[in-house]
Amino acid sequence: MNKLLTLLLIAMFFNGQSLAAGSTSPADEVAQRMTALSVRQEVADTDSRVAQTRKLLDKAVKLTNEDPIAVESICSRYVGHLHDSAHIEAAPLELLEALVTFGKAGKPMRDTLQDYVVARKSVPTRGHVEAMAVLGKKK
Repeated sequence: MNKLLTLLLIAMFFNGQSLAAGSTSPADEVAQRMTALSVRQEVADTDSRVAQTRKLLDKAVKLTNEDPIAVESICSRYVGHLHDSAHIEAAPLELLEALVTFGKAGKPMRDTLQDYVVARKSVPTRGHVEAMAVLGKKK
């Protein structure tokens, strides 16, 4: 019992030290990953684009009542869906933007993102800006 208590205290000490040393939160890590995947290069956690992504992510989390990893996961899934079903190259941040712009409290994320996918497939350019415009007209 004493060994277990000692191990727990040591783990808590080291965990507290890593948090004090400025480790990032899970939401920060998600924002950094989504940004890096979208710009297709490594980005530092201090990059201003990561901060912009974090703001969008925070809005999506608040809107959907989901955790950041769930938001990241569904955005990534729909990126894959666009690629597999229509050979459209999309970025996770495009889906995150659509979710934040057109999502509504109580509406499932998948419904909002499915609307985006339909719009993206329907526009002649198959581009993000045009798909957002189509969704904006439906609003």
